[in-house]
Amino acid sequence: MAVYINLIKWTDQGRAKADSLPARTDEVAKRIEAAGGKLVGNYLTMGRFDQVAITEAPDDETAAALLIIIAQRGNAVTETLRAFTMDETRELVRRAGEIAGSS
Repeated sequence: MAVYINLIKWTDQGRAKADSLPARTDEVAKRIEAAGGKLVGNYLTMGRFDQVAITEAPDDETAAALLIIIAQRGNAVTETLRAFTMDETRELVRRAGEIAGSS
């Protein structure tokens, strides 16, 4: 499954609902699982972002659909990074070599 690092910044609306964050996080985890994914971890953070979530999804389209749901709620703005495991990175490096060799 693809891994995503979601950097989350709360909106004014989200900050006003900070006391419900644990319950909302549980709801998001259930929605991710229903879509075939997994919430690996969800963390309250200090600094530029208020929260960081690490998720898995079957594909980019599923991850994007889940992020649209979050955007529609209006509680947060997200920046999502697609993360690659070292096994995936080895395959990407191999493919890059093939492509470079074919030019």
